[in-house]
Amino acid sequence: MQLNEKIKKIEPWLVEVRRDFHQYPELGMEEYRTRDKIEEYLSEMGIHDIKRMANTGLAAVIEGKGQRDEQEDLQGRSPTTVALRADMDALPIQEVEGREYGSKNTGKMHACGHDAHMTIVLGAAKLLKEMEREFAGNVKLIFQPAEESFGGAKPMIEEGVLENPHVNYVLGLHVAPELEVGEVGIKYGQMNASSDTLTLSLKGKSCHGAYPHEGVDAIPAGRTDDYGNPKHCQSQPGSTGVCSHQFWKDSRRKSGEYSR
Repeated sequence: MQLNEKIKKIEPWLVEVRRDFHQYPELGMEEYRTRDKIEEYLSEMGIHDIKRMANTGLAAVIEGKGQRDEQEDLQGRSPTTVALRADMDALPIQEVEGREYGSKNTGKMHACGHDAHMTIVLGAAKLLKEMEREFAGNVKLIFQPAEESFGGAKPMIEEGVLENPHVNYVLGLHVAPELEVGEVGIKYGQMNASSDTLTLSLKGKSCHGAYPHEGVDAIPAGRTDDYGNPKHCQSQPGSTGVCSHQFWKDSRRKSGEYSR
């Protein structure tokens, strides 16, 4: 059976898996049901080298049983290991009702496609396991928690996700609704942004409403750049840096007093 035929054969299963993930979204470092479901799917495929890590993350290995390159054997080189990575967490967004497979977790939604990412890696794992005698080397499956927040990649790396076996390459992807079905977008260099936080405290000075010149208004100061020009954060989505900022009422960070 050709690869395209094998993919077509598991398409109904892929739809079922993706919709299940979509119905039960979980936020970063809370992906317990998601982790358990992934573990269940992998076990059903006959993949048992599974390791829990970074709280709710998972890593698993498929060992290829195909003929190794003779030169690698002679030189004593370790088999090449390619990792396939998917993120797991959802966003704190209320999904609009209307679909039978809509979110059942109030205030949480897979709005960034991570349900699809996990399904894609599981689909690849299912086929690769069936074809394990057709390739040499290893495929490591990485399911990373907390991509949307403070980041689950670092704790996974610190716990050794890229070792045992050592990972030579990592492949990842992100769904892009602006592309037509069947199209793939590739970009050299930086592709997607990481999330970093810088907190600055701007202290104003109160004054009488009739004498504003005697006070210091911290709000305009926070909305200007280094040259005193208004800050509009007009970076293009395709640029390597995107600026955003938010004001909080006081040091206790009560949100909503002043927004972007």
